[in-house]
Amino acid sequence: MTLIPRAIPAINDPVVVHALAARWRRTRTLLLLSAGVLPVAIGIVCIVLAGMTSAGQQIMPWWSAIPAVAAAACACALLSWLRRNGLSDPHSWLPATTLMTSAQLVLGVLPGSGIALRLSPGAAIAVKALCAAGVLGAGSASALARLAHRSLLSAPVLELGSTAFPLVLAGNGTRLVIGTDRADWTTRHGGRVDAGVSFARVQRVTAHSHAIVLHTASGSWTVPVSDPLTAQALLRRRIAWWEERRDAAEREQRRYLDLVQSLAAVSGAAARGGISVTVDSNGLTTGIELSPAVRDLDPQVLSAQLMACVQKARADARRQVQDLVLDHADAEMSKASH
Repeated sequence: MTLIPRAIPAINDPVVVHALAARWRRTRTLLLLSAGVLPVAIGIVCIVLAGMTSAGQQIMPWWSAIPAVAAAACACALLSWLRRNGLSDPHSWLPATTLMTSAQLVLGVLPGSGIALRLSPGAAIAVKALCAAGVLGAGSASALARLAHRSLLSAPVLELGSTAFPLVLAGNGTRLVIGTDRADWTTRHGGRVDAGVSFARVQRVTAHSHAIVLHTASGSWTVPVSDPLTAQALLRRRIAWWEERRDAAEREQRRYLDLVQSLAAVSGAAARGGISVTVDSNGLTTGIELSPAVRDLDPQVLSAQLMACVQKARADARRQVQDLVLDHADAEMSKASH
């Protein structure tokens, strides 16, 4: 499984993927180094330090491995977080990487170096070199995480509006954050003011000389920005992207409800020798009809024919359910391919 996908994640528009491909390649390389290679390298440094404590010792103390275990756990936690939900928030790359690599230093490199120096004083130079390598790796990881964030989001282009990445525009004393379903801003003109509005309320966005205006049914919000035209274009693009996702979710919900209604209306039926049986989509018997012809049947024969009808009706219901589910799946695959 690839830790970081080669194509920009969660984007289905090939035009957007192509436009951001070069940025994502640089960002991916930097992120792999900062959140993957270097933290793992620091963990290896701690493992080597733990191994050095056995020099001159008949039995390696078990507690000397604790720093190595702690450093490895921090590296695994960072990689797991990045894989699960870290890719969607580039603004968290630097604090997360700094936190985990600092924890590796505090819990792994420094105590591991101290233990190695105490138990293996003859390897002092090697221990100090490994300690320096760990500190350098942690500092480099933070610097590369910052570069990864800047490589992706600095100088925002219009295509970034069609992604789920939070976009931050700062200038003129205002910090505007364009999220996935709302815009929030903090302005310090005449005092700090925090405000925000959801995309569902925004009717239109206009640009003025030094600000953008978000028009809603209940009034207008003026947000000072350094580049109104860029902010307006990005916000309009993000709102259009949000509307497309909302409409797609509504269509999917309607299709799901239609499928549920269709499944609820399924009724399997079977008839044999004057016996008619109907069942619902779950196979539960909903009706049994017996014609006068069954009066002369032996009870055992009647019972056998009745059970045969029930089984046949259930098979008919299962076939109808399978057909409906397969039709729904085919429609979903056809939609995804387009």
